[in-house]
Amino acid sequence: MKNKASKVIIKIFSFTILILLLSNNYARAEIPPDIKKIISRGKIIIAINGIDYPPFFYETKNSKLEGIDVDISKDIGKYLGVNVEFDRSAKTFKDVVKLVENEKADLAISALSGTLNRGISVRVSSPYFLPNQVVITNRLLELKINNDVKIPPENGKIAILNNAAYEDFANQNYEFFKNNFKDFSVVKYDSLENAFNDVIEGKILGLYVDEIYANNLLANDKRANLFVRKKIVTDAVDPICIILNWKTPNLANWINLYITRMKNNGKEKTLAKKYMKEMK
Repeated sequence: MKNKASKVIIKIFSFTILILLLSNNYARAEIPPDIKKIISRGKIIIAINGIDYPPFFYETKNSKLEGIDVDISKDIGKYLGVNVEFDRSAKTFKDVVKLVENEKADLAISALSGTLNRGISVRVSSPYFLPNQVVITNRLLELKINNDVKIPPENGKIAILNNAAYEDFANQNYEFFKNNFKDFSVVKYDSLENAFNDVIEGKILGLYVDEIYANNLLANDKRANLFVRKKIVTDAVDPICIILNWKTPNLANWINLYITRMKNNGKEKTLAKKYMKEMK
């Protein structure tokens, strides 16, 4: 009898030890290496263009970095339990992506469009905003075109930002521009502010950008209502995404989870209310 009781006790003891070992292994489940690297470092490095692009990112008069992408970056850092370090060394959107591609930054959160061209060399998250693509046009020049008045070729140009996604979008939406602006041509600018000023002054026909940035330009220039207007590009949106290195699949999954959560918990609407001008 004692022998049987001993065997039962041994079985129970062995089973208990097994459960404890399994529980311990589960509790110590390894964090994926691409996320663990950031947590161990104690900070996440986020690339943002060194040239302001309000309302996504910009420096205030007090040299404080603010904007939609800044808030999102800080929120990501909070949920990972790490500090956020911003790298603003890049002066073009193309070079912002390069910082992640070359593993100088963990993420690029910089009003970056999720294009197929970018997706060849880096990971592109789900979009966290989907603004329309728009053209800010000079009212007088557009009126002349609509009334078949010939304008000088130098005035019929549509500006896009150099080393940015809108070169791809201009090619994709060529038929829209051809149908609406006839003998237009594309011209690249290094400064969107300079391009916008040239549109207002009638030196060029239009500026091709996303609607969020366009609304900010129009709301902050007193000349805008008189000299320019916003024209939405038919069936064309700009998927604003987070860029990651191809070697970070687990971080990419977590970022997509964060974006889904951001849309479901009202964060997206809070950011829109805080930073965006009304879509006109």
